[in-house]
Amino acid sequence: MKSIMQRQFNAKGIVIGILVSTLVLSGCHNLQGKKSEMISVYADNYEITGTTRDAIVGTIHPAIFTTVNRGNIEAKRTYGPMPTKRGAKLTIEAGRYSFTGYPSGNIYIYDKDDNLLIREIVGDKAGVPTLTADIDSTFSIMFDGGYNTVTIQPVKTKLSTELTTGIWDVGLDIEPGDYTIGIPYGYGFVQILEQGKDPQLFELTGGGLTNSKSLVQLKKGQKVRVSKVSVVYFETVSEEDGHE
Repeated sequence: MKSIMQRQFNAKGIVIGILVSTLVLSGCHNLQGKKSEMISVYADNYEITGTTRDAIVGTIHPAIFTTVNRGNIEAKRTYGPMPTKRGAKLTIEAGRYSFTGYPSGNIYIYDKDDNLLIREIVGDKAGVPTLTADIDSTFSIMFDGGYNTVTIQPVKTKLSTELTTGIWDVGLDIEPGDYTIGIPYGYGFVQILEQGKDPQLFELTGGGLTNSKSLVQLKKGQKVRVSKVSVVYFETVSEEDGHE
């Protein structure tokens, strides 16, 4: 996945570069300024913007902003074998859940209109260990045929600065504030979602000399989506650090 994303990003940069050079020769400088700004944003903070961001994030359906009653009043733990080789699609009671399976496969979450909200590779053998999300009773969850067994576990809400793969509420799961974000190893993304606004997308790499750090500002009511990586660490930025 990392190499594919890098090739797409590099190829797009080459195409834009050629177009910018052509326009500069003809006296058009506005596009050059926009491209330089996009490169600067990524180089400074590993934030992907524009059409590259839109291609990675995809369509954001309103149901992704769903927040259920975190009391998990009717949520129940479910564990069992995969009933068919083609996988299984099911609905469950509203609640906040963690999903996993063995050995590994794809988990898809759809809204009531069958719009895809989330897709992640999850399991012991590949992908991330778990996927956590708020599930409305109108949603459906698809486990593909890669699984022999699946586990659906209700989870309690607690504030944390270590967010695993899934969707998290600012104000419920993590405090609002300014943070630097990073990962210990691997490659993945953090999306900051807010209704009525364009998403923010940050690319994360970890391990060896490739560690990236991004500065983010979280506001109450936003959603944070962690994707393709097991855990992201959020480190609070002090007021003094923010003015250095």
